[in-house]
Amino acid sequence: MSDSITKAVTRPGLVPAFFAGLGVFLLLLAIASLQSLFTTLSVISGTSAAGDFASQILVTQLLASGAGPLPFSIGVFLSFWQLAPIAPKLRLAHVVTRSLLATLLGGVLLWVVFVVAQVIADLVAPPAGGAMHALDSFGAGVLTALLRALAAIVGYLPSVALAGILLWGWLQRHPHAKRVHGMLDEV
Repeated sequence: MSDSITKAVTRPGLVPAFFAGLGVFLLLLAIASLQSLFTTLSVISGTSAAGDFASQILVTQLLASGAGPLPFSIGVFLSFWQLAPIAPKLRLAHVVTRSLLATLLGGVLLWVVFVVAQVIADLVAPPAGGAMHALDSFGAGVLTALLRALAAIVGYLPSVALAGILLWGWLQRHPHAKRVHGMLDEV
C-alpha cells in the first residue's frame, strides 16, 4: 500500500497537470462571472443600482466557485496527473478522449460536493414531515445533484478539451525528461 501511494505521489507530470486544472478553474470562473454580470445588467438596466450589483456579483461568484468550478477543476487536475495524463506522443483523438475522461472525473467530484451540500442543508434545516420525508428528500436531492453535475459536465467539456489540447501542444514543445504515464497507461 505504501509503495503504491509513493508511486502515485511521485508520478511525473504534476506541474503541467496543475496548470491545466488551474487554467480550467480560472476560465470557468471568468465565464460564470461574465454571465452573471451580463444577466444582472440586463435585469437592472436603466436603474441607478447597477454599480452596487456588479460588486455583489463578483463576491457571489467567488464564493460559488468553491461549490462548482473548484472541485471540478481538482478532478481535471487529478485526471491529467494520475489517471490519464496528456503526453506529447499522443494523437489528437487520445488527447480529446483523455479530456473527456478528465471532465467526467471532475463531474463526479462535483456531484459529491452537491450531495454533501444537500446533506448539510438538510441537517441545518431539516425538511418537514419526519424521518421518512427526510429520506425522500435525500433521494430527490441526490438525483438533483446528479442532474446538476451532468449539466456541468456538458457545459464544461469544451473548456477541458481546450485545456487538454493546449497542454498537449505545450508538452510537444517542452518534453519531459521522464516518460509521463498514468493509471490508464499501466492497464
